[in-house]
Amino acid sequence: MILFVGMQAAQAQNNQQKSMMTAEQKADESVNKLKTELSLTDEQAVKVKAITADKINKVTAAHKKNGADKSRLQAATKLIQDEYETSLKGILTEDQFTKYLTSKGH
Repeated sequence: MILFVGMQAAQAQNNQQKSMMTAEQKADESVNKLKTELSLTDEQAVKVKAITADKINKVTAAHKKNGADKSRLQAATKLIQDEYETSLKGILTEDQFTKYLTSKGH
């Protein structure tokens, strides 16, 4: 029981730290993960970071605008994600993009 409570507290702290991160920091974290998973080149990583930071800023704005309306928020985030994936497809190789979609469960 104590272990479970300790794990929950650690998870809550981790979530709080992530929510305090800037879009740039969140993009760095995301790109580092993608760099490993997809073997991004340095040039690709720079481009992916830019579109990832843009996506994070747009999602944050959508949450502020539509936070109380779940269906509007869901529609807005889907549109943002679709736009992100279209941009990503233009940066990644075909194999990398297929790997990305597979890792996302598409």
